[in-house]
Amino acid sequence: MTLSVFTNTQIISLEDGAADMFMNNILTPDEARQVQAVQTYDDTMMTRAISLPLTNGIDEVNKKMILAGLADLQPGERFLCNGANITDLESAEAKYYLRLVGNLNNGQNLTPEQAQVKTRLDDKEFTIMSKVAEEE
Repeated sequence: MTLSVFTNTQIISLEDGAADMFMNNILTPDEARQVQAVQTYDDTMMTRAISLPLTNGIDEVNKKMILAGLADLQPGERFLCNGANITDLESAEAKYYLRLVGNLNNGQNLTPEQAQVKTRLDDKEFTIMSKVAEEE
């Protein structure tokens, strides 16, 4: 299983045991014990990340990535978790998810659905503008 975590400027990619450890030890499940795709950062997440044991797929590299990614957030900011397998940080998919997180945290207090619509519209406008610029 792959878990990608998108913060304001960083992407954390975790596999198998490391993904499970992140979801079970750092994230807060909802009332139905489900982990939501959009999470709201609070300081307890950093405390939990600092105390993550180096076991079950969490090594020094993964732990440093997790800590750096969470350090990118302020309490109340939102971040995204999903199963995307990002191998190229410059890919359109990676940039899309980072723009989505930006729209979640842009001060407009958008719902996740509204942020997704805005990101898709921005993406279309960007694509159209890019094509116009290429033709000139």
